[in-house]
Amino acid sequence: MRILLSTWGWRSHFYGLAPLGWALQAAGHEVRVASHPSMASTISSAGLAAVPLGADLDFAEAFAGRIGTVGPLDPSATQPTGALEPAITADGGVVRFADALLDELVDFGRSFRPDLMVWEPFNLAAPVAAAALGVPGVLNLWGPDSSVTLRLDREAVIGPLAARFGLPASAVALDGALTLDPVPPPMQVPLARPGHPVRFVPYNGPAVLPAWLRRPAQRRPRVCVTAGTMMAGNGLADRLDLPRVVRSLAELDVEVVVVVDPRQHAGLDRLPDGVRLVDAPLALRLVLPTCAALVQQGGAGTMMTALSFGVPQVVLPQVSDQHFNGERLAVTGAGTALPPEQAGGAALRDLVGELIDDGPWRTSAALMRDRIHATPTPAEVVPTLAALARA
Repeated sequence: MRILLSTWGWRSHFYGLAPLGWALQAAGHEVRVASHPSMASTISSAGLAAVPLGADLDFAEAFAGRIGTVGPLDPSATQPTGALEPAITADGGVVRFADALLDELVDFGRSFRPDLMVWEPFNLAAPVAAAALGVPGVLNLWGPDSSVTLRLDREAVIGPLAARFGLPASAVALDGALTLDPVPPPMQVPLARPGHPVRFVPYNGPAVLPAWLRRPAQRRPRVCVTAGTMMAGNGLADRLDLPRVVRSLAELDVEVVVVVDPRQHAGLDRLPDGVRLVDAPLALRLVLPTCAALVQQGGAGTMMTALSFGVPQVVLPQVSDQHFNGERLAVTGAGTALPPEQAGGAALRDLVGELIDDGPWRTSAALMRDRIHATPTPAEVVPTLAALARA
């Protein structure tokens, strides 16, 4: 078969697609990954063929003023101070990225003639292209489906995109004909249709295994601190006081490993003893198996990576779906979230001290790990996708 994967302009959105691309490719299918030109090196470094299409947009500029604390959908609920309405709007960044990709995506599809298209959440160009090409589509979730928190007016948002190809908005299935769901209960929210389970396989980009990581942590438990890529990439790195977080954890008898974007190294040059600041490519999938706990910002990929290794975690959410992910994590008992005012100091120190113990946090994290590992691998899902394409 010819399979066309499509991702939009942020590399962590692609990472969840990579293992499925590998499985399809290893099964002998012809795989292409279409995205904006700036994504070509990210895709090709994962061993998949990149198809650069459309125009590049500056992510920070496209979402300027639109990344922040997301308020609840219920208009009667108390709105957090400075909260944004949780919505995908016709003039928002999600639509701007779709607009920059859509026409060339359909043009390429007409020449490549895929048997199946696969996309990840918030990529609106791909489902419109699938409808225009008459190709079955698959939505590949990367974590808990945060779209349930968003308002989306289909006519206003999807209508103009679909109309380019003579289609009504109703002809576009945003969740495809099948939804691949890597999130085991009780973490996932109710989906529009039952999802097909698929194992979450961690991929966090290229990595190099350093000498210090070739053996287990010595003497003291290891705690990893990360802040993902979205915050630094959008000029929001100052939302989380990383030095304060690290100093709080250093008060424990632990080894602290800080894995952050190089742009967040400023202010981390005078760290306490026992803290290791990683300055080389180091994917979380390499360091987390050696860790007793994780402190992170609330990214879905980061959260799922930790769960796949049974590592208890605490989320320090600052913006957007980080709050949603922290709430879904808390439901599992494998971790919890702290409000911004407690992202450091005694509250964080004491909570992480509990996480590294062999208590209920660790038991719940191990249970979620086992549930993830019990789901079908991407390779085992390939026949289902082949059947969908044949149908």
